[in-house]
Amino acid sequence: MAKKVSVMDILEKENETLDCLLDCQSNVHIAVKTRNWIGLEEYLEKIRVLSLEFSALEEEREAACATGQEISVEEKALMLKLHSKLLRSKIENQILNKYIETSRNFVQGILDNAVPQRRNVLYSRSGKIIKREPESVVLNRIF
Repeated sequence: MAKKVSVMDILEKENETLDCLLDCQSNVHIAVKTRNWIGLEEYLEKIRVLSLEFSALEEEREAACATGQEISVEEKALMLKLHSKLLRSKIENQILNKYIETSRNFVQGILDNAVPQRRNVLYSRSGKIIKREPESVVLNRIF
């Protein structure tokens, strides 16, 4: 019976860790949108620590479940809750990646139109034109 309590404790810790991780992910999204780069670094570090903690808990849970004992109904319910939170985390990551990709493409489009291209054009082995990475541009902005 001690194993089941142990697995349940591990699942509850994983649940708490995922809650903190989801909060940090939403804060990362906000920090990127508001261009709060210092806050972004702090949240990314928190996510790294929480990810390591979750991985360690997951290894503990797998070791505790390796005995072949039946999983209780409460444990199954908590595992389902964890699975839904992991899916939510994955969706948050995809949304952030799409936002960053869209912003990058927008800036790339502006730079392609605003900054004159060099005379030399680079081609790939298959004969396609290789786009250059954006060059540094300084804008004169008056406040």
